[in-house]
Amino acid sequence: MTAISSWFHRGANTIPYLMTVGDTKISAGDKTLTLEGAKILELPIKCKDYTTIHQELYFSSSIGYSFAGSSLIGLSVYCYLQALLSNLGGVKQKNNLPDYKSICFKAKEVLALYAKSIQSPCEILVFGYCPKSKIPFISTIRPVKREGTIDYDIEFNDYFDNDLDFFIIGDKQEEIRKLVSNELQKQTNKNSLPYWRTPARILRDVIEGRSFNTIGGNLQIATINMYKFDMYSVPIPVKGLGNESTIKFRNFDIFDDIGINLGECLIAINGMMIDPE
Repeated sequence: MTAISSWFHRGANTIPYLMTVGDTKISAGDKTLTLEGAKILELPIKCKDYTTIHQELYFSSSIGYSFAGSSLIGLSVYCYLQALLSNLGGVKQKNNLPDYKSICFKAKEVLALYAKSIQSPCEILVFGYCPKSKIPFISTIRPVKREGTIDYDIEFNDYFDNDLDFFIIGDKQEEIRKLVSNELQKQTNKNSLPYWRTPARILRDVIEGRSFNTIGGNLQIATINMYKFDMYSVPIPVKGLGNESTIKFRNFDIFDDIGINLGECLIAINGMMIDPE
């Protein structure tokens, strides 16, 4: 299983954005399959003009996709949606664009098809800025049992007030929700980064403290504002080297495991300090 949390971040002196965090552990029952799993992914959206021979690309952006439960289903749904949403056709002159609810309904249809054949539980969380209305949204798609069969409910959220309201899928939802709520009550400054990053700090502590055997590995982080989608690596202190740190992305060390060189370029995934000074 896993834990994924997403919320609208209104920290002071920043452009408001959606922030999503999760762990990297993938397991099968009591067996750990990997501590380097990918569960928060960028989902590109591209619209091309199907009325012309050259099918000119007239819109390109991204939203976020994450899943909890069956990795086979979660990654299969992502791959299928990636192909669909990267090949949308419309009329450039009319600026035809998909709305976020239609995207979520399509994700639900694809999820139901894979779940029917693979028959494993899986939840999905989709977040970002609606291509059509430009408003931020967070949607969850969860399995529910109705009349002996499995169906899926979608919860749409596109209004966020000045308080931190977070959405969670995966394992230990009530326990994590309680930990976050208790910590939020201790915060006195709602304009501070510590307040707005509370769900990230709590999940980081849950992972590092090994509080639950279904949640582990390392923290993965993604943000999205009206302009772009970003993934972040996490600074990790190096044991025995004082104040020195390395950075990990999906629990792989960017320097030692992956290497920062790629041809004439460098791997340039930005890092994020969860505890800002």
